[in-house]
Amino acid sequence: VTNTTTIRPGTQTTVPSTTMTVRPTLAPQPSPIPTGTYAISSGNRTCIKMVMGLQLMAQNTQKKRMEYLAVNPNATQTSGSCGMVQSELNITFGGGFINFNFVKQAPMYYVSQIETRLQLSSEGMLYYAVIHEKLFTTKLGNS
Repeated sequence: VTNTTTIRPGTQTTVPSTTMTVRPTLAPQPSPIPTGTYAISSGNRTCIKMVMGLQLMAQNTQKKRMEYLAVNPNATQTSGSCGMVQSELNITFGGGFINFNFVKQAPMYYVSQIETRLQLSSEGMLYYAVIHEKLFTTKLGNS
C-alpha cells in the first residue's frame, strides 16, 4: 500500500505507508528567517539564482490569527527548469512547497506566478495559494 502525493502537475512522488512524514509547526509570531541560496542551471549556465529567506504566513481560522513558518533552507530540495522565455524554480520542504515562475520579456525579467502549499498534519489543515501577478520586475542581467 502506498500514499501518492502530487508535488506539482506532471510530477508524482510515491511514499511507502511505513514512512513517517514530518510536518511543520506554525508559530504564533514571526521568527528569524534563515537565508538560503536556491539555483537552477542548464549545463554550465545558471538561469535562476535566488538568495532569500522564506517565511510563509497562514490565517488560522480556528485560532483566528496569523501564524508563521520560516522555511529552513538546509531542509529543502530544489528543482526546476530553464527556458528561453519561461523558467521555473520549485522549492520543496517537509509538508509543503513553493514554486516561482519567471518570464523573460525583453528587455525585462519578472516573476509571473508564485504557488505554495503547506500541509499541517497536527491540525489537519491544508493551506494553498497562487499569486498571478508581475512581481520583482527588473532589466535583463540585473537582480
